[in-house]
Amino acid sequence: MTAIIRTRQRVRAFFGAPEARRLLRTLMSCAISYAAARLAALPEGYWALITTLVIVTQPSLTQAVDIARDQIIGAFIGAVTGVLGIVAMERGTPPLVVFSVALVPLAALSAKRPAFRLACVTLVIVVLIPAGPGSPFERPMHRVLEILIGAASSFVVSALWPNRALAAARASVADTLRSLGQLIGLYLSGEQDEARATRLETQSTDAQKAFDDALKEAEREHIIVLVQNQRSDAIDKAAPFLRRLHSDALFLAKAVSRLDSETCAARLGTTGRALQSLFETLASVLASNRRDDARLARARSCVDELKSMLAQQEATHGAQEAAQFVVGLIVADLDALIGTIYPLKESSA
Repeated sequence: MTAIIRTRQRVRAFFGAPEARRLLRTLMSCAISYAAARLAALPEGYWALITTLVIVTQPSLTQAVDIARDQIIGAFIGAVTGVLGIVAMERGTPPLVVFSVALVPLAALSAKRPAFRLACVTLVIVVLIPAGPGSPFERPMHRVLEILIGAASSFVVSALWPNRALAAARASVADTLRSLGQLIGLYLSGEQDEARATRLETQSTDAQKAFDDALKEAEREHIIVLVQNQRSDAIDKAAPFLRRLHSDALFLAKAVSRLDSETCAARLGTTGRALQSLFETLASVLASNRRDDARLARARSCVDELKSMLAQQEATHGAQEAAQFVVGLIVADLDALIGTIYPLKESSA
């Protein structure tokens, strides 16, 4: 019995992996594309499968849509050019001459827009490859129809079984907060480690870009698929706060550069550790698939403690130093982030 349970858990874990999801999407898209091409009785239905494989292997629905659009446009342009070439060949122009003349504008288009390079491929098939019995104008129409079938098959599967964009967005927010927390903690500790600071800053920038991409993907998913999100927060509202916190961290780097290492560690080291803990706690809250009220309450408590700590430091040292002022901005931005995504009226309900 235990072995069966373990096997079932392993199977579920395997098919929950992104790689397994892409595998099943690819197989399903190919099956639909092949069946549609057979039903349409296309003589070169394998082009539908080729198009499907090009599109469905894209990592996101947004990219799949873009690739499908470019494939269709490229095939249509190549088919129209091929039809004009067939007309010229019907009037006695040699195929090689037709191909050479028609290739020049299509090659220029592909150089300008590489995504439309399928236009050149379509021209080769229509003009240079001998057609079978029947009208020579059937091949361009077949070519466009094959592309449409392949694109539609991959698009339908990608839309009905999209990547988990919202989960990726939450993970990117958490990665950004952790990187910024470590970066700010490093600055306030008084350590001089420029290599690590640069690495953490780059990680924060990359995570924010991934977050923006995931939000775009989530918006596209919501247009097609009804996503039931039982979370009471709105993760998309985190974007401006992440950018502001990143700017605060860069501002803090300039502020602490005016202090020597010992003074910085003595006055702000404890604050830095508390801030890093707050960033870690908030990252774990936002990364979770379910709202964690205990950790959320802990994050709010950390914000209150930091506000009190900053007030005591101001009373002890008199006028605020630039570094203390920036720390105050960071705490205020974190407080605003929590309040925006998790309003107090919701947490008390």
